[in-house]
Amino acid sequence: DKYLYFAGTSYFQLHTHPDVVQAAVDATHKFGMGSATTRSLTGTTPLLQKIEDKLANYFNTEDAVYLPSGYLSSLAGMKALDELHTYDIIFLDEGSHYSLVEGAMATGRPVIPFRNRDLKNLESKISKNLGSGQRPLIATDGLFPVIAKLAPVGEYLDIALKHQGVIWVDDAHGVGILGAHGRGICEALGARSDRIYLGATLSKAFGASGGIIMGPGKFIDQVRSGSVMTGSSSPLNAAVAAAMKGLELVQDNPGMRKKLWTNARFLIENLGQLGITSEIKYIPEMHGTIPIASFSSGNVKSMKSIHKHLMEKGIYIQYTDYKGASPGGVLRIVVTSSHKKVEIVRLTSALKEAFRLFNS
Repeated sequence: DKYLYFAGTSYFQLHTHPDVVQAAVDATHKFGMGSATTRSLTGTTPLLQKIEDKLANYFNTEDAVYLPSGYLSSLAGMKALDELHTYDIIFLDEGSHYSLVEGAMATGRPVIPFRNRDLKNLESKISKNLGSGQRPLIATDGLFPVIAKLAPVGEYLDIALKHQGVIWVDDAHGVGILGAHGRGICEALGARSDRIYLGATLSKAFGASGGIIMGPGKFIDQVRSGSVMTGSSSPLNAAVAAAMKGLELVQDNPGMRKKLWTNARFLIENLGQLGITSEIKYIPEMHGTIPIASFSSGNVKSMKSIHKHLMEKGIYIQYTDYKGASPGGVLRIVVTSSHKKVEIVRLTSALKEAFRLFNS
């Protein structure tokens, strides 16, 4: 069966872009599958050096590193910050992705969770748990993809600075789609500081795969010398080449990002007419609109019925209870830069009918 698809994380639909696919094919034919060794031995190929140069250029940082998986970014980043003695205790936004939780635990440092995006709760946890002379690392997702909300990174930074701490942001869903240049949540919100460290992935907006970490040269050198880099095999050449092409397409075509924001605003307007309100509003000075709508409607039974009704109409959205969702789960809608307005209207018309049938 074929469906009009409003889900996933391929915000520019680059995973099927012919240039991205061809780049993977060409690299495999030219270089083979991979180097069969780690980066610390002979696994740092010219392809990897090239993509890391391009990443540093795209994010306007001193250096950048490419990892086999985005799941590894927070692990490698927080371990490097620990080895550089930048913090003593991790304060973790409890809505963050599993990879941040596991990365934080792997450092061996105390990990104190605080309520999602709750500044007062964070301040309270710091007051109770941070000893004299100790420094916090505040770890968080940038864009929480299930609830379609942004982390208050600027406010987290203010709190961290009061205690000589640092911030770790996993901006897997923000890079590429938010900010005037697509550099993610920090650019979008104007939260810039040498105390903010950023990790992400190329497996969403950029249409490929692989983890990325950007930042000062000393920090990136520490990531490269850490156990994650020295203990894992060098990434597949196809993945590196595809990621490089996806990065180039996003960098060279800012119109895709503007079209995504336009579609996101149109979705917001149409859902608002159905009485669905949320924080996914357009903020001109933020340079971006979140292309995700997430909401609860009735109970679990009614949401599953709505989901099924839309599938019968040839439309796929997500019903999910993935981490971050409210009890009972949520319905989640994602627009891409490839959607047409008539398709968004078709979606909201089907939703209106489903609400009438199952939320009466």
